[in-house]
Amino acid sequence: MSKLCVLLVLLVLQSREIQGQQPYINNHQLDCYNKAYNNLTSGFDCNGVQSSCQSYLTFRSNPLYNSAVEIGYLLGAKATQIASINNLTSDVATIPTDTVLVIPVNCSCSSLYYQYNVTYRLKDKTETYFIVANDTFQGLSTCQAMMSQNKVGDKNLSVGLDLLVPLRCACPTSNQTASGIKYLLTYMVTWGDTISYIADLFVVDQQTILDANQLSQDQTLYPFTTLLVPLNTTPTKIEHSQPSPPPAPAPQTPPASSPDESNSS
Repeated sequence: MSKLCVLLVLLVLQSREIQGQQPYINNHQLDCYNKAYNNLTSGFDCNGVQSSCQSYLTFRSNPLYNSAVEIGYLLGAKATQIASINNLTSDVATIPTDTVLVIPVNCSCSSLYYQYNVTYRLKDKTETYFIVANDTFQGLSTCQAMMSQNKVGDKNLSVGLDLLVPLRCACPTSNQTASGIKYLLTYMVTWGDTISYIADLFVVDQQTILDANQLSQDQTLYPFTTLLVPLNTTPTKIEHSQPSPPPAPAPQTPPASSPDESNSS
């Protein structure tokens, strides 16, 4: 290999590390059967300094999950920690709908991608990988990641079946660590969100979010996708700097696949 080729490879690898984890998922989480975007939908690359680390997720309370206990049960997190970090009066207190909560989790590298694994038991015959990932878990996982890590095909799901749900998280890269970043928080994008709004929400510089997600300033953000928010300190209760974007319906289920496209066992 020539010196020029070696230099180009090093520059590419260095650029990837500086930028953070990987390019923004860019709404590809809605296309469950398109394997062309598996590198985006499978999770965040294991390119951090640590193979496991303290990480944080966000979750919006809703009528089904509106207390620290219920949310903790769904996300496999400790209710007392959820209540403490979000300044809740108790772990059983009812939380107003659409309140954005910070959820502490331990993120680990699994094969090529970082993730935090939880188990979800199907409760209704209408539930699919798409619905569980984008509706129940609000985009913290993807149907593609779930289909690749569960042995049961999408046509064979049934009530009472336990599914592995790999939630998207990540650990800081060496460049992020060197710049003072201690944690990465997985933020769930909703309608009306902008980089400036998210930066204000966590009191961080916009450029750090753009770099961590390989985004440009004018790039469109889509609901049911996640962004990594680099943090210098442990996150606390989120204080909204502006009214929350209005609630919207869950994403529509994608068209049924043909038998040869599905992940049927």
